[in-house]
Amino acid sequence: MAVVISVANQKGGVGKTTLTMNLGHALASMGKRVLLVDIDPQFNLTFGLIGMDVLEYGENNVGTLMTRESSVEETIVEVRKNLHLIPSHLNLSAKEIEIINAYNRERRLEKALTPILPDYDYVLIDNPPSMGIFLVNSLTASDYVLIPLELSYFGVIGMQLMFNLMRMIRDETNENLKLLGLVPNKFTRQTKVPKMRLRELKETYPDAPILTTIPKAIALEKAQSQGLSIFEFEGDGRAAKALLKLAREVVEIVEG
Repeated sequence: MAVVISVANQKGGVGKTTLTMNLGHALASMGKRVLLVDIDPQFNLTFGLIGMDVLEYGENNVGTLMTRESSVEETIVEVRKNLHLIPSHLNLSAKEIEIINAYNRERRLEKALTPILPDYDYVLIDNPPSMGIFLVNSLTASDYVLIPLELSYFGVIGMQLMFNLMRMIRDETNENLKLLGLVPNKFTRQTKVPKMRLRELKETYPDAPILTTIPKAIALEKAQSQGLSIFEFEGDGRAAKALLKLAREVVEIVEG
């Protein structure tokens, strides 16, 4: 049975999509059966994995899945061995109003995914940078939340918004939701500020697990723009090694 992990942060630009994509590739390379779910109307994860083929999935995407216009089996796209995708689409934003007005709206994604959870080891959900109905659906369907963040002042302080939302989700729709950890992303040693913010993060949230730090690397952006994982683009680089370490850490925490 799959473990469902939301990669989430209400703040934009923290590297959620890049982290989701490369963590998925890393887990798949370890022999894990992985399903990636793109629930972001900006569909960056989908575009990074299948490029312009995104246009072909107007009738089979995460939006039509949540409005019950398509089945989960029809919606899944094979990316490579052990790695599948439920794509987002240009029309996802238009589906939002329909989903908001739907019965049992917070559980639309959870109910759609339930039939195929036995087919996978991990489901990773890439979320939009907002606290709307898509993020609520994602957290309701998840076992864990993985939170990437930049080590800036607002990045550290903004964690409280995510923790407040998680508390609300536990109270209302998913009492078993757990924090997998925080992932400091785009880390640079060129200034003292990131180290200082990392120390502040540990002091402010002493009970939050802080996982592998991912270095800032142009290679990550270049790889994604070419539809490649960092392992295919620069497998011996610092970013690839850090992301593989993170994948091993996730497996160790989840599987024990």
